[in-house]
Amino acid sequence: MIPFHIPQAHDACWVRPLLEAEGLPLCNYSFPVLFCWQDTYGFRYAPMGRRLLVQMKSTLGHSYLWPAGEGDPRPALEALATHAHGEGEPLRLIALTQYHKNWLEDCCPGRFCFVEARDGFDYLYDVDRLADLPGKKLHAKRNHIHRLDEAYPGWTWSWLTRADVEPCRQMDRLWLQQARQREEVQGLSTLDGENRALDLALTHWQEVGLEGVVLRWQDQILGFSLGAPLTETIFDVHFERARADIQGAYPAVNRSFAQAVRQRYPHIRYLDREDDMGLPGLRKAKLSYRPDHLQVNFSAVECRADK
Repeated sequence: MIPFHIPQAHDACWVRPLLEAEGLPLCNYSFPVLFCWQDTYGFRYAPMGRRLLVQMKSTLGHSYLWPAGEGDPRPALEALATHAHGEGEPLRLIALTQYHKNWLEDCCPGRFCFVEARDGFDYLYDVDRLADLPGKKLHAKRNHIHRLDEAYPGWTWSWLTRADVEPCRQMDRLWLQQARQREEVQGLSTLDGENRALDLALTHWQEVGLEGVVLRWQDQILGFSLGAPLTETIFDVHFERARADIQGAYPAVNRSFAQAVRQRYPHIRYLDREDDMGLPGLRKAKLSYRPDHLQVNFSAVECRADK
């Protein structure tokens, strides 16, 4: 059996190069995601040669990511298949790009059945468009920020530092309390996993390669965001928090982080604001920013097991 182990922050030194070698434009193939969301999705991983084997829990059952890395992927895929069969399940792969779907169809014709995973599509936005909010379609976002300018004149943003971590935690506690009240009214329960993931992110942000911005007005934290480079041209926005009771705080955090990324990483073309998990409110919010690209991905499950 594959010796999967629990993600540790110090694993970044060997896991990130394997993920970066393949350069997959999906947030699942980011070390901060594997580390921070380990409790919610049960991420476990192990190296195999120049590839990374990742197991996780999903709504479909025990699942695996594409074995990212370099070299022939077939030995890694067969190792995953053997592991899955040993647990009495078919090999189930999730977060597959169109390229990898095509590769599996060519390499293993008839072995897998594929489903387009709309709830897992990543939302990609041109970084300049989010930084500048031009045109009529984003006029409402600019107006919201104008309301923030009027109510909190002179608010600023700056890069996250160690001194900001505890004030951000305190702001998040208030955010969580208010969000729990909203979820109880709506009959939802999606916050525990995100809260644990954000706690790990704030605790280990430097070790796992996260960067962030913090919005302030006088001594108040209005919001913050955390992310990390995903590929040479894509920057992944992993977490975003803002005072929901302050009009314009969320659009301001969004725009400020885009400006910060553009300033520090001039080669970045897109911000990946990750998926919507099939949540109607989150989907509506992400679509309201007019994504430039929805990164299609697929799940695959063995229809038959090759011998």
